[in-house]
Amino acid sequence: MGITFLIVSFIVFLLLRVPIAFALGLSSLGYIYWFMPASIPLTVVPQLMTSGPGSFPLLAIPFFVMVGELMNASGISQRLVDLAKAAVGHVVGGMGMVSLVSSTLMSSFSGSSVANAVGTGSITIPAMKKQGYPPQVAAAIETSSSSLGTVIPPSISMVVYGSLTGVSIGGLFVGGYVPGIVIILGLALVIRWVARRHNVPVTDRQPLRSVGKALINALGAIAIPVIIMGGILLGFMTPTEAGAVGVGYTFLIAVLFYRSLSLRAIFHVFRRTAVTTGVILAVIATASVFGYILTYERIPAMAADALLANLSSGWAIMLVLVLLLIVIGSFMETNAAIAIIAPVIVGVTAGSGLDPLFVGVIVVLSLSIGVATPPVGVCLFVTSKLAGTTIEKTSVAVLPFVGVVVLLTLLLALFPQLVLFLPNLLGY
Repeated sequence: MGITFLIVSFIVFLLLRVPIAFALGLSSLGYIYWFMPASIPLTVVPQLMTSGPGSFPLLAIPFFVMVGELMNASGISQRLVDLAKAAVGHVVGGMGMVSLVSSTLMSSFSGSSVANAVGTGSITIPAMKKQGYPPQVAAAIETSSSSLGTVIPPSISMVVYGSLTGVSIGGLFVGGYVPGIVIILGLALVIRWVARRHNVPVTDRQPLRSVGKALINALGAIAIPVIIMGGILLGFMTPTEAGAVGVGYTFLIAVLFYRSLSLRAIFHVFRRTAVTTGVILAVIATASVFGYILTYERIPAMAADALLANLSSGWAIMLVLVLLLIVIGSFMETNAAIAIIAPVIVGVTAGSGLDPLFVGVIVVLSLSIGVATPPVGVCLFVTSKLAGTTIEKTSVAVLPFVGVVVLLTLLLALFPQLVLFLPNLLGY
């Protein structure tokens, strides 16, 4: 009865468009008040809410968010787009490929799909429309490309998952590279097909001198992921410390090297960072209470028993998990979903012999698809607005891209060695 109340009340709050942090908190509070023993006081709620976000690894979140905000505010994103345009703008699918490469580069800095969509989409979507892409197709390309921000390190979602499950965040970062490359190749093939289908003209190849000039202009920015991931992989810094160093470096090159960051822009960077971080940590805080109740009701153990009783092989468990997570990701923001289901995932996979790091990468990858699908695909909303088209039209145009990503995710779930190759090579 109690767990039914918890789930139903949570769904009702979501249907009433109550923000997910409040929906989690209110449904959890109601459960504790009416269904838990009197020996467990309501004071357990603030205790859980403060202990959840109090994890040191979660301190990396505001740093990675701020790196992305600094890049957008200082115009570094434009330099990355210029580099991508000079390098791949002449191939079939020209500006679509530029959008993909730009988002890949941006993913290496921001750790956020939304930051990708805003930072590169505001530049690439108008350029794609100018080259001949229909508005909804331009939005679809940027939407699917921006989803890489959740997969390619440093990823905020991987920080959240690692901090909640104890899986190495550095290992998750490294494990995201191969899936990221596989998704990029798959999206590139779809972009070529879409460009041919819409007869998008091919632009002239840029001279090598122009490519070199664009590379030099973007060199300061390209060093950001080298510093962040290099510090982590070499053991000099934790992900949190690397994030702080990344912020300091990005700030310095924006102010001293590029000289493109005003005092007013700095204020807005801090404000947007605080808002974004506050939203993520509020969800984690209330999800900590929700997760406590799920553990109290033995939901993770029951889910594990039910799944393992019917599925004996690891590959079958992973396929079912991927499909379930894709559905969940379509209705819930990625980090919120991770905060809620992480204990269940650990319970389900603990006795299956599956590598926790492999499971973590596939979980994040599966949930990341939701940023490009209705009804809560945040990147879908951002790019549709930037392209001046409707969400309905973009939702149809994005189907081939989402289909390829889903198929590749299922493929990666069947071959753990593809995901674990680099982490094992580097000792994770």
